[in-house]
Amino acid sequence: MISLTPYLVFSGNCREAMEFYKETFGGKITIMQTFGDTPMDFPEEAKGRIFNSELIAGNIKIKASDNLPGQEIVSGSNISLFVVFDDEQKKKEIFNILSEGGKVFFPIEENFGMLVDKYGIQWMVESK
Repeated sequence: MISLTPYLVFSGNCREAMEFYKETFGGKITIMQTFGDTPMDFPEEAKGRIFNSELIAGNIKIKASDNLPGQEIVSGSNISLFVVFDDEQKKKEIFNILSEGGKVFFPIEENFGMLVDKYGIQWMVESK
């Protein structure tokens, strides 16, 4: 594994929250991509929301996005652990182990996968 990063999900105010964290920690926003910036098809009302963002402040890294309109955000379920692997096989192996007894939201495709494990913890995996 290379890193473990918290991934936060907001109800339409991700940009505001990330700007707040940037000012608070004195960091830099390195990614701020809207749903409309992606090649995927999303509802018109989602296109201005944040699809993916990243803040780096010293040794702190936070990734975040907005939910899609209509998706409920429940406190506690709006954070995932984002793990980056340097070994593709290890990523798949750990993803499969974590998914046992849990629920896969996005199977590993195009280098990304997402699941909730049997303890209710949300995980996102990627490899470099």
